[in-house]
Amino acid sequence: VISDNPHITADVVETSRGGGRVSYRLTVHLDEDSPAGYINEHLMLVTNDQGSRQVPLQVEGRINAGVTVSPSTLFMGVVKPGHKVEKKLVVRGKKPFRILSIDCPGGDFQFDKEALGKRKKVHVVSVTFVAGDDAGKISRTIQIETDLGSSSSKLSAFAVVAE
Repeated sequence: VISDNPHITADVVETSRGGGRVSYRLTVHLDEDSPAGYINEHLMLVTNDQGSRQVPLQVEGRINAGVTVSPSTLFMGVVKPGHKVEKKLVVRGKKPFRILSIDCPGGDFQFDKEALGKRKKVHVVSVTFVAGDDAGKISRTIQIETDLGSSSSKLSAFAVVAE
């Protein structure tokens, strides 16, 4: 089995033979450190069959990140100057984890720090937006660091301060 993707390997095991036919079980493996996202690859099965030396096999799927955040974009709505709006973020992992930090530049987005330090598979984090005096769209990036590796989760957050 030939794979051009370094994160994909495969094993072939003969399961039966008879009547001029051979059956195999093909098991495809994906590395734990594979990047998140959609995968659409082709493996090439190499045979000794004179009529079909190579057989292409499509491998397709979605690799989920170790940590996902919902919603992926947080819209706080249209807010009057000086008012607050609260929404929830759901931070979900494949296994229990701790949130080490939640950061967002600007200071207008604030986070319930109770979620920090507790080891769980699902964290619900309260996010509060405090509208300033200047009207217009506020757009920020929220960054969530966990103890599940070196990468962090990022999401866009925005609100509109009404005139």
